[in-house]
Amino acid sequence: GMVIPGDVLNTVILYVTAIMEVKSSMGVIVAAPTAGSCGACPGTVLGVADSTHKSDEEAGKALLVAGMTGVLVAEHATFAAEMGGCMAECGAGSGMAAAGIASMAGASNEVALGAASLALQNSFGMTCDPIANRVEAPCLGKNVMAATNAISCANMALSGYRHLIPLDEVLVAMKAVGEQLPHELRCTGKGGISATPTARAIEADMGADITGRKAGGGGKIAC
Repeated sequence: GMVIPGDVLNTVILYVTAIMEVKSSMGVIVAAPTAGSCGACPGTVLGVADSTHKSDEEAGKALLVAGMTGVLVAEHATFAAEMGGCMAECGAGSGMAAAGIASMAGASNEVALGAASLALQNSFGMTCDPIANRVEAPCLGKNVMAATNAISCANMALSGYRHLIPLDEVLVAMKAVGEQLPHELRCTGKGGISATPTARAIEADMGADITGRKAGGGGKIAC
């Protein structure tokens, strides 16, 4: 297949951000694979499809490839950040997206799954540490990073770069790494960015605002 042009990136970031914004405003989204990583996979696939003038049918087939790759993740690893950190969410979404867009660019199944393997290999050890226990920051940035990783890995696979480790072995290793991560880094709000002084101040401010509004007071949401 042909490589994905580099100028798609800003469009993909726009799509990823838009999906995450709908999620954060309590709109209806498809959790593909999760709510916290809902922008990475569909935002990448649809952004690349629109930027490269693919048909709805081609985009749909790419999403199907991404979804089937997700079935493998669910079977052999996990989508739960509580069990595997953010690599289970944005990492998985990145792998799914890489397979989908590689397939849309003309890759064989073997090459598409190789792209997924590369994307997941790059995602090992990602922490889940949302500020104030809200899946907004640094989650949006991690979704964007997952998208850029997917595009890069798809192009590497399309260009003949060898992924070396088969996807099924990567998924087994992914599950093991998730189990080895400290619980503080698995969506508990006890480590990483969520434990910084500023993050704690934001959390306290948001808690005070919610309490004030329940009592009929004013205040503002911190983020």
